[in-house]
Amino acid sequence: MSCPPPPVDARKALDFLRTSGLVDLSVPLSRVVDQVSQLDDVAGYVLAWERYVLVVANQVADDDSAAGN
Repeated sequence: MSCPPPPVDARKALDFLRTSGLVDLSVPLSRVVDQVSQLDDVAGYVLAWERYVLVVANQVADDDSAAGN
């Protein structure tokens, strides 16, 4: 059996984020959302490129095996 996570005090958590420097609270939320959207676009292009490379590699392998037979 797993134990439930300990309760989180939201005020203490927010105070920690403010004082730790881990999060830049001066950045507007719209800028963060825009950057995430751009990352999603880039990730989509990367996945499309990987798929294209795999398709081309498979086609080349098929052509090589057909030429060898």
